[in-house]
Amino acid sequence: MKKIAFNIALAGTIFLGTGCNKMLDIKDPVNSITSGQVFQTDDQAAIALNGLYSYLINGGEQEAAAPFGTDLYSAGGITIASAHLADELYHPSLSGQYEYFAESAARLTLQNPGYSVKLWRTAYKGIFNANALIEGVNASTSKELTEAARKRVLGEALAVRAMSYFYLVNLFGAVPIATSIDFNTTQLLPSAPVAQVYDRIIRDLEDAAGYLAENYEGNNTERIRINKWYVKAMLARVYLFTKNYELAHRNADEVIGQTQLFGLEAPANVFSTTSREVIFQLKQNNNSFITGNATPEGYALTGKYLTPMLLNAFEPDDSRKAAWTYEIVATPFIPGGFSPAKYKLNARNYTVDGYRSEYYVVMRLAEMYLVRAEANLLNNGSKNNSIDDLNEIRQRSGLEPLPYSLTAQQAKDAVAQERRVELFAEWGHRWLDLKRTGKATEVLSQIGYKQPWSTHQSLYPIPTEEIKWANQLAQNDGYQ
Repeated sequence: MKKIAFNIALAGTIFLGTGCNKMLDIKDPVNSITSGQVFQTDDQAAIALNGLYSYLINGGEQEAAAPFGTDLYSAGGITIASAHLADELYHPSLSGQYEYFAESAARLTLQNPGYSVKLWRTAYKGIFNANALIEGVNASTSKELTEAARKRVLGEALAVRAMSYFYLVNLFGAVPIATSIDFNTTQLLPSAPVAQVYDRIIRDLEDAAGYLAENYEGNNTERIRINKWYVKAMLARVYLFTKNYELAHRNADEVIGQTQLFGLEAPANVFSTTSREVIFQLKQNNNSFITGNATPEGYALTGKYLTPMLLNAFEPDDSRKAAWTYEIVATPFIPGGFSPAKYKLNARNYTVDGYRSEYYVVMRLAEMYLVRAEANLLNNGSKNNSIDDLNEIRQRSGLEPLPYSLTAQQAKDAVAQERRVELFAEWGHRWLDLKRTGKATEVLSQIGYKQPWSTHQSLYPIPTEEIKWANQLAQNDGYQ
């Protein structure tokens, strides 16, 4: 944590990301803004918010050197690393030279920690950026900073902090809870138990819900800023993970009920900028000479191979397989297979300064149907209601509806199946599902190239440098 704290708080300066993505109707973000400058007026606070979002999708100076979606947890890093950790992505050669070999083959060690350092560092950078905004608002006494602006900054920053901690706790387990940019505080933080991290996430989200607007209006009509419904959707997910099924169901139901805002889309339109299924998305730069107008994740996933296990999980008439994958034609130099293609703007067809028909989707409505269906079943609710939720997704995907004659266990299995084929290669859902449902060892121990499977591989190692700088941190079991 020492290096992270120093990078964020260097000389009293808050680093909020680079890039010229005009998310708000204000001046583009700058590389660094002192806290005294940021929070004197509404416009200055808005610039800082713009920087918060810009970092999440475009990265800062360090990440911008390689903007492929792999160096930044929130721009594709979670998706790509977790899909290899699970049973979604691999490389047919199974070569030790493959960049994700440690994740794919379950060979994570302290000497070969895979992408853990990048995910840890960028998630904590997002947290410290959010903390800087929260502290700046709370410390400001300026009368030119309106109450509406204060609420907006607090709500959106708290939600970003919660999102970052959600992925940290699921990838690493016990992690430090930093709620300040003060180096003297953060350098002494110990690893917090998982339950405490989730308590912090829930408090942040519940607080954020009270600050944020419900509609997409003004300069947020593209759904590129957090509002109340993203927070409610995130709460539904978090409560499902913490087994509070009543609140998971309640929050998912609230989001689904906003029919004037949200609706399921045909698979081909789910990830478009006009999709009503989108709850929150990030707007990428379009002027990179490397990725152009493509989303970083869309670019980075191009040419990655979907596993035979995942491809075989699709039912024959499932339109999602056709809409969300493309065939890699074998040549003397590359093997054949199928690659993810949820984003059509990718490494095969991007253009510099081109029109962005897609942004990077962070949360969407289909997940809420799946959360509501699962929470309902696990809370002894109506099985038929859960089947109805599954059928909403199945029918929009060209599949026959499931019958009410399914047993309770068959309905639970159907939820897991729909989550697998609906949310594949998307924000680590499959990896996190295998772990939270206790299925990781059962599934992954059957995959030949992951043997010998060890349960300690279900968590990344804590970066060695972080433990050296802050020896209060505990290393995860199996990595000593």
